[in-house]
Amino acid sequence: MITPDTVAVVGLVNDSRSNGGASGRRCLIWLNLLGLDASLVAVAWQWLFARTLHTGAGGTNAAALFLTTWLIYLADRLADSAALKSNSQKSARQAFCSQHRSTLRLLLIVIAALDFAICSQLEYATLLHGIFLGTLVAGYLVINHARSEIWETIPGKEIIIGILFAAGTVCVFPSHVLAEPTTALAILLFAGLCSANCTSIAVWEAELDRSQNKHSIGTRGRGAASWAHLLPILLALGAIALSLFEQSLLFFAVCLAGSALSLTAIHFALLTRDERCALADLVLLAPLAFFFAEKIL
Repeated sequence: MITPDTVAVVGLVNDSRSNGGASGRRCLIWLNLLGLDASLVAVAWQWLFARTLHTGAGGTNAAALFLTTWLIYLADRLADSAALKSNSQKSARQAFCSQHRSTLRLLLIVIAALDFAICSQLEYATLLHGIFLGTLVAGYLVINHARSEIWETIPGKEIIIGILFAAGTVCVFPSHVLAEPTTALAILLFAGLCSANCTSIAVWEAELDRSQNKHSIGTRGRGAASWAHLLPILLALGAIALSLFEQSLLFFAVCLAGSALSLTAIHFALLTRDERCALADLVLLAPLAFFFAEKIL
């Protein structure tokens, strides 16, 4: 009988279809299990946008974004795992969340307290933008967990996540800067990259979602897989084309194209389902390469 394996070190859980996988590859998923990968992605791209737009994001804004993103993802996973039956098939992150629910609930409270303290130091305009986006995110979470069947009729879940994630990443910047045509296109491409990430994960987890009676673009048919392959390539081409018209977006285009093409490559890599899903977030950390390069060089 195949069941999710509990890994002794930091409670890592293998893909339920891959007993005895190589321990060296388990490191791919630990950030994903803890819900930290999305927070790192958000802060990395906020830094890249700040560098591209020649404006500062500030340490307080970065900390608020990191904690808020972590809070949202952790709350979403706790709600997700709580709704699952104990004997149902689970992904590694769902199994990890189920097994460590009490600890993660305590962590959620600590993160919420820290986030509140830091957000109280934000500028008034940024705080208002954050509250507005937070309300939209809360609405999405309620719909996703209470009325997930809506995604069977309206396949917009992955697009909504991408838009909300991108909006949260750049909401710290002044509105007149974000309204510039090339900047707006860059943000749209980033939202597309986030949506492509979600679409790929939905395709890889389609069978799991069906077994749990969930709905996503991946459960709608084979067309989703083709779209998951094609969309990152289109985004990479779009970023490169945009940089030809606006040279200040060169680093942005390189990061987005690199992340997008890497996302496509994961579809063909010999990895387990959980490793694919974790790596899909890690390849979005391309801006960190430029960040460390600037610090070292």
